[in-house]
Amino acid sequence: MAFPVDIKLPSDARYYKFIESNKKFNSNYDITWSFEYSLPANSIPSPGSYELGFSTFITNLASPISSLPGQYIGDQDPGVSLSAVALLTEGSSILRTESDDTLVYDGGTLSGELVKIAFDSTGMYALSGRDSRPGVGLNGINRESLIVRDYQMNVRANAPLSTLSNVFNTLSTSSFRTLRFRYVNLGQKIHIDFRDDNTTEYTLLTTINIEPRLVGLTNLDNIYCGFSFTTPVSTTNTGLSAKNFFLRNFDVEGFEGSEVLTETVMTPPLSVNSNAQYTTVTNITA
Repeated sequence: MAFPVDIKLPSDARYYKFIESNKKFNSNYDITWSFEYSLPANSIPSPGSYELGFSTFITNLASPISSLPGQYIGDQDPGVSLSAVALLTEGSSILRTESDDTLVYDGGTLSGELVKIAFDSTGMYALSGRDSRPGVGLNGINRESLIVRDYQMNVRANAPLSTLSNVFNTLSTSSFRTLRFRYVNLGQKIHIDFRDDNTTEYTLLTTINIEPRLVGLTNLDNIYCGFSFTTPVSTTNTGLSAKNFFLRNFDVEGFEGSEVLTETVMTPPLSVNSNAQYTTVTNITA
């Protein structure tokens, strides 16, 4: 398969992406999803330089139109347009600038991912890229990091795991670790929790504030959750690929249906203090 020039992977690179499309959820309500993963230490050939990235996301596409591996960890190829966002000629060709960037417009229709949370051993998912993809430069990436992008592809979080937790400070884990994601307040916040096999309670890893709210977009009642994976991330060196990576128990909970339910909450009337009139008396002596 031919990739864009900024994706450098060996011929035996491993990568995949899936979307759980059995149920679709309404993003006007909270959505919670989780999965378990294991990356044993003996699967990492070179602890300081191995390359592996995985991500999870919510999207309104039941199947990916396209997905790029490597440092894009399954993101849609900006060169493969969606009619909702790309400017096309009468012959349905993509209009581009002199620098070969795709011309897009904000049509108010969501076609793609609302939010994407990546765990990247290289930190390269935070990099800026072609088609005016926002991000950081090479000096702004962090190894063993958590990176979050919103539906406009803006980087909302880019931090080493070691700054978020002294327990979950590296991707490697010989036992299964559960990751849980809670999408709340119409996409204004994402809570990320984790739980190791030897614990029974979740620990909050971080909360990400995401703006703007999604009320101005349409098609928000057809939301799915998904997962993507790549190893290596940006190298032709096969020796930097991780070996065994295990994933299980991908689970999603939320409200199914297009109806938005509202409720009027009645509160008791406020108490009112009556106003009493007083006459001021002056010039009184003892």
